[in-house]
Amino acid sequence: MKTVAGVVLLGALVAGMFLLNRAARTEDGKSVLHVADAPEVAVEVSGPELRDIIRTVQAPGAVEALLEVDISAEVVGKIVEMPVEEGDRVRKGDLLCRLDDADHRARLTQAEANVAKLKATIVQADADLDKAQRDFTRQKALSEADATSAVELADYHTTFLRARALVEIRRQELVEAEARLQSAREDLDKTVITSPIDGVVSQRFAKAGEVVVMGTMNNAGTRIMVISDLSKMQVRCRVDESDAALVRPDQPSRIFLQSNSQESVPGHVVRVATKGTKPQGRDVVTFETLLLVDSDDPRVRPGMTANVEIEVDRRNEALTIPVQAVVHRKRRDLTAELQKEVDALQAHLPLSERLRAGEYVKLVFCAVAGAAQARLVETGISDAKSVEVVRGVEPVDQVVVGPYRSLDALQAGAKVKLEGPKEPAKQELAGPPADAAPKEEEAVAQSQ
Repeated sequence: MKTVAGVVLLGALVAGMFLLNRAARTEDGKSVLHVADAPEVAVEVSGPELRDIIRTVQAPGAVEALLEVDISAEVVGKIVEMPVEEGDRVRKGDLLCRLDDADHRARLTQAEANVAKLKATIVQADADLDKAQRDFTRQKALSEADATSAVELADYHTTFLRARALVEIRRQELVEAEARLQSAREDLDKTVITSPIDGVVSQRFAKAGEVVVMGTMNNAGTRIMVISDLSKMQVRCRVDESDAALVRPDQPSRIFLQSNSQESVPGHVVRVATKGTKPQGRDVVTFETLLLVDSDDPRVRPGMTANVEIEVDRRNEALTIPVQAVVHRKRRDLTAELQKEVDALQAHLPLSERLRAGEYVKLVFCAVAGAAQARLVETGISDAKSVEVVRGVEPVDQVVVGPYRSLDALQAGAKVKLEGPKEPAKQELAGPPADAAPKEEEAVAQSQ
């Protein structure tokens, strides 16, 4: 009996301690039975900074001339003269290429002769019409005097109508022949190809002696050369669908060329495609975006690869903290005080939009009197390093910014040991200093 009573007493004691541990907790969520002091957590702190913050969208692209014209043949012919080479500057109207025009001159002569012949036949048809009209008028007079029969009168009337119709036919044939003559003249003119714009011969695909053909529905035709106006350049890039809604015309941008990734070239957005496309072999939708280069920098050349940064939002003199300082915690893991604050902030929202227990809340930890104080924050725009804080942090606060391992496990009320943020190691681009070699040898000797 004593053994049974002892077991029951021990079980009751354990159950009582468990219930006390669950029910009795301090304001920071710790059990009152937790008597051992938690070790201090070494953290890096930094004060919020007032500065301009810019949100950007990045996209790859290619440089091309704003105005670029493909020169191709509009008639079939052999190139007999091409006085320009790649890189030559040309002005509007300058000769680019001349085709063999012997066949086109022959067709023009034939068309001119056909027009002259039809004009002569019209003169003849007009004379026949005049005669037929006189004969019909005379027969009408004879018919009124009963000097001819009705059959003869009808025959003369038919002859008159046929003569008049023949005149109309000849006139329409003349119109057709004149159209062919105009086409022959235009084809002859097309054997001389001139520059449609001021620019530079950026590419040349054909040479003298080659036969060029005009394009058809199923054949693109012969590309002779490309004329580019290099006074204005643009960048054709593809913006990811997740960022496309943020990009709008006239937004400023920076263009980084592969040849010099440290210095940017200014530009602005001209147009964003309304329909996305999916590149072949990729399962990503992108939107074609055109950017106009705002400078006449000679480094910018057609065909170059570029990376662009489009400024989609800006805040001047915004209160910012390092982006890694913002952490996420589930609502159910917050202290009772923070949960009440969340409820107060979401009181005006519909029930369907309020945070549930398992959803995440944005927090920052501030070092106050040697302890970590959790605060709800509302953030704005961000860049690669910083995020704008709209609510929750004051300029005088000491915000915990790292290290990541400590920040990830940090809890409200934990004792913290303050350290300054670690500065990133600077990379020496010009090689190690002169006294670096002896130090390296000494380190190797000590390790051995």
